Amino acid sequence: MSHLDTQRGLNTMVSYDETVIREEVRVIGALARGLYEFLDGLSHEQLATQSACDAWSIRDVAGHLTNRAERQIVSMTRGRNGDSAPPAGFIAPSNNMAMSAANADADIEYSRSLGDALIPTFAENYRELHRLLDSFSGDDWRCNCWHPRRGTMTGREYVSQRIQELAVHDWDIRSGLDSDAALHPDAVPVLLGMSTNWLRSAYNPGSQPPAVEVKYRFALSDAGAMDVLVAPDGARAGVALHDDSIDATVECDANTYLLLAYGRLDLESAIASGRIRAPGAGDLLNKFVAWMVGF
Repeated sequence: MSHLDTQRGLNTMVSYDETVIREEVRVIGALARGLYEFLDGLSHEQLATQSACDAWSIRDVAGHLTNRAERQIVSMTRGRNGDSAPPAGFIAPSNNMAMSAANADADIEYSRSLGDALIPTFAENYRELHRLLDSFSGDDWRCNCWHPRRGTMTGREYVSQRIQELAVHDWDIRSGLDSDAALHPDAVPVLLGMSTNWLRSAYNPGSQPPAVEVKYRFALSDAGAMDVLVAPDGARAGVALHDDSIDATVECDANTYLLLAYGRLDLESAIASGRIRAPGAGDLLNKFVAWMVGF
């Protein structure tokens, strides 16, 4: 399973309702505190354990999250002051794959540079980020902030991005030591909304795109249903996207659907354990996993 830059799944239809934003800020705090407590209890040997991201140890993933919080603090602070330009000396890599590789290398180096101070720095960066988010209100959320891949995103979008990064990488870290690890329940509703854009951006059929449209319905036992349409020229997802003509119905819970959508689930094991039930849809489900690999 490759490392994926999770900011690609941002929902472009974000809500600027202050109550919604405050709830998401609360979720960021819950995720950060829970992950800090988990990381702080690990030995050096456990921190060196392989995470669910290829070539990334648990420590590397923690370094990524710590570094990204620091970058978000700087970007949102500058953005509120009217500065959304790239930092001095920033040179954008030639393509998304090159950017992902450069980001991964930088995060690993950042983690190593902190040594034993990594986990305390994680805690301090997220405390500082939470203080910053608490100071935003009203039109502050609409300010444009620099982002290396997108150019700019609003302060509001950065909130959703932080939930996505924390929640998915929290699972990456915990699953390296606990085979029963699940996504944080407070993050699941937010991720369900964001997964519609994530699937669109993760679609990468390679040399074997579908010849015709394929309609999937994920019947979620705890969250209604999510439809996914995969076509030769792209993919999209949404609620009640299809009529009654469904090519493959997949039964699972929201947590399992999200892990599948984010490329974090071994399909064969999930079917064998009963987490996923898809009678007669085996080949189409295998194709779904193959097509949704991101970059």
